[in-house]
Amino acid sequence: MRGFDLRAGTYEDSVLQQFLFVPVHQTSLLLGRRILPQAGAVLDVGCGTGRLLRAARPCYPAAELVGVDLAGQMVAAAMAVTPSGLRIRYVQARAEHLPFPDARFDLVFATMALRHWADLPVGMAEVARVLRPSGMLVLADIFRDSPRRHPLAQVVRRRQCSPAPAELATVLADQHLEVAGVERVRWFGVPDVQVLGCTHPSAANASS
Repeated sequence: MRGFDLRAGTYEDSVLQQFLFVPVHQTSLLLGRRILPQAGAVLDVGCGTGRLLRAARPCYPAAELVGVDLAGQMVAAAMAVTPSGLRIRYVQARAEHLPFPDARFDLVFATMALRHWADLPVGMAEVARVLRPSGMLVLADIFRDSPRRHPLAQVVRRRQCSPAPAELATVLADQHLEVAGVERVRWFGVPDVQVLGCTHPSAANASS
């Protein structure tokens, strides 16, 4: 994480914020609110400088908002740019060892962060541990088998729930999570960013 510590001072103003991270955050929040309109506690794993959580405050005005990041300088930068009135707490921690009790959060985000986890199955197990049974995990990333754009894809995209990418299917299934909603963020000429809303089957059935 030394690279992220070194980039922390300029990360907030990076060109990627405008063209990649902000659209991904907006889509993730929209998907989150569509499937889980209310949440009492929200966690962002790999929060960077806290942009997603700052945008989440109007969506969940009464919720506890917490961000974790392994890079200490990112946590410091997030604390520096976040107005105290937003009531967002930041913690330095790794995905594979989240310092929270079981079933602590209604909603967990991990946007463009999975690639930086040292151990995906262990990190996913930790996320599932701190997620309430009725809660939701929102994942966003460019996966190896993400589909490239197709002229007809946009017509059906918003009405289809595609399965999780192959590399995630096993770890999600191991934690009894399934995809309840899918969105995609168009990102230049590379495969789209996939945004997946994952819930326990019982929670998805209860909300339908």
